[in-house]
Amino acid sequence: MALILFMRREFLIWLSATLCVAFLVTAILVYSQFSTHAKDRAESVMSTRLSDLLDFLQQAERSIGFLTQANDASAADRARALAEIVSLDSETLHNQERLQEICNKLGVEQIALTDEENKVEAAVPQSLIGMTLEEGNEIRPVVRQDETGKSIISALGEFNRNDMQYACVKRLDAPGRVRLGFLTRLRNKSRIDNSLRDGSIKLKLGTTGSIAIFRRGVRLTDDVGNFSDSELLSLPQGRVKSLRTEGQRYFAYAMDGRDFRVIGLLPANSVYGTVLRTVKTILLSNFVLFIMMFCVVSWLLQRIVIRGISQVNTSLRMITEGDLACKVDVVTCPEFTLLSNGINFMVDSLRSVGEERQFQAKRELDLARAIQTASLPSKFPAFPNIPEFDLSATCLQAHEVGGDFYDFYMPDSDHLHFLVADVDASGIPAALFMMRAMALIRILARGGDSPAEIVGEANRELYNSGQAGITMALFYACLDIHTGQLTYTCAGRTHCLLQRLGYPYETLTTPVDTVIGEREDAQYHTHSLKLAPGERLFVYTSGVLNTTNTINTPYSEDRLKKVLQEETANASDTLLLVRSSLRQYVEGEKLSRDVTMLCLEYCGEPSNSVQLCIDAGKPQKALDHLEQQMMELFAAPPDIEAMKQALSLVLSTLPRDKKVRLLLNCTEQQALVEFNYEAPAFNPLETLTNLPVDRTTHSYTNDTNTLTLCKNLV
Repeated sequence: MALILFMRREFLIWLSATLCVAFLVTAILVYSQFSTHAKDRAESVMSTRLSDLLDFLQQAERSIGFLTQANDASAADRARALAEIVSLDSETLHNQERLQEICNKLGVEQIALTDEENKVEAAVPQSLIGMTLEEGNEIRPVVRQDETGKSIISALGEFNRNDMQYACVKRLDAPGRVRLGFLTRLRNKSRIDNSLRDGSIKLKLGTTGSIAIFRRGVRLTDDVGNFSDSELLSLPQGRVKSLRTEGQRYFAYAMDGRDFRVIGLLPANSVYGTVLRTVKTILLSNFVLFIMMFCVVSWLLQRIVIRGISQVNTSLRMITEGDLACKVDVVTCPEFTLLSNGINFMVDSLRSVGEERQFQAKRELDLARAIQTASLPSKFPAFPNIPEFDLSATCLQAHEVGGDFYDFYMPDSDHLHFLVADVDASGIPAALFMMRAMALIRILARGGDSPAEIVGEANRELYNSGQAGITMALFYACLDIHTGQLTYTCAGRTHCLLQRLGYPYETLTTPVDTVIGEREDAQYHTHSLKLAPGERLFVYTSGVLNTTNTINTPYSEDRLKKVLQEETANASDTLLLVRSSLRQYVEGEKLSRDVTMLCLEYCGEPSNSVQLCIDAGKPQKALDHLEQQMMELFAAPPDIEAMKQALSLVLSTLPRDKKVRLLLNCTEQQALVEFNYEAPAFNPLETLTNLPVDRTTHSYTNDTNTLTLCKNLV
């Protein structure tokens, strides 16, 4: 199922990638085509608009020239007429009503006659009398000659407040000038400059573009953005040029006439605005189309391919799980029909072969399990008549029988030999290797050799036995049941936990030698430690740590140590405790590997002594045992309170959490208490005086203090 989902996901990813690439290529092509067309269209529009505007400006310029000439001639004629009237009738200068009448007849707004110092002598309106013509009335006067040879000064221009135009001639009757002022609204409104500034001529390109107009290098329009005159005048003619100002891009197009240069400025976003809207519409349509294609192809894939593969995969999974009666029936297309028929034929063939092989495998598995079960000691307690030790072992077989095994025996009355082995094989080969190894090691142990010599000889024999490729990790040990001296050898990675009296289980760290069966000349070493009565050794194979739960988390050594902290009465109960923990951890599932465990508790030789491990701050347990021993010897124990008091006083001198091992030994002659505690040399007797005992001793060796209190009871 995971493979089908992976195939479907990969196909959909590739399909999505293909459609995305197609959509992207389409978008690029559409945008490129439409943007090129939009730019060409914008250039055509600007060229047509500017060409029409340039023709209009040139025609208007010519018309204004004709009007200016006619207006100048009319103004000059009226000024000369006034000069003739004044020369013929000098009294007119002093007759305001006459001047007003002449003003009305000439169709002018102002009349001013000046003397040789240009001061006004007579004027309409009368408020101008006394003024000087140079006080803002004239604009660059031009001196001309009329047909009579008289000088005419024509001051043509604009008066900002009343749109007046002035014409001046020399007086004929006296030094001075005659000036006429008249309204020229028709002329002013016909001027191109005013028309461009007052909006009479629309200088727009579309809705957002603008037009800049220059006459002989002087700009006549204002609304051209932040472009400089030099930048606009340097534009090439008849070609679209891209400009940028204030982060905005413009298309500029320039055309030149005789006196004018017109430049169209069109924002790029307005040029491409329509293009973008069109492209968005097309891309949205393509997107919807591609989504529809994706959905259709996905549906067809699911209906024709994925569903068929899923059905085939479901049937194959059932077949691989052992259901050979399952049939594949997928006929969505001819290819799946052929595939189904082929699988069904193969399953029919496998069914007949599998039934036979399954029967043979079951026989082999049962035989291996029987060999392993029959070979391992199964009677516990192992040596019920020997009180110096307590030993128990177990082997939990996995679904596929491996070669884990244990063994123990006493070749003589003083020594116990035991081993735990992990064979790196399974089935019949592992069982045969196990039997040969067990028999060989038992024979070699009779010679009284050390564990290293026994393991070395067994390695050579097994290496040359013809079972090449099979190796075995082995923990082999020999215990002197009278002294507690343990000698052992580790061949390969083995697991061993040691519990000292009063302390939790700790890993027994020992250098590891070569596994058995890997190299003929392998060298092995013997190690030793001394067990005190009440101390335990727990040896197990790697199957314990390789046991996993339902979420595939292995059983750890820390978990095992935590389980072993629970106090048990004997070695057999310890194994039952660990077995129960393993069963709970796998939650009813089968073990993946064989699990072999051996627990040994050294008890020492029988005596009236009792060994305890207590905290110095909790003496009650020791007091109870001391009282119990003395009560067993005497109906009314003498000096029992004195011994209890002495024991409490010694413990009170030690830290409350200090671990103290006690040996309590009471006979009919004396009561003896021996204290053992690890610390720098410290003798409580130096601070305690007058203890109610008969004899005290203290010694300090190997970081351990030994203190003895003895009380005679007779």
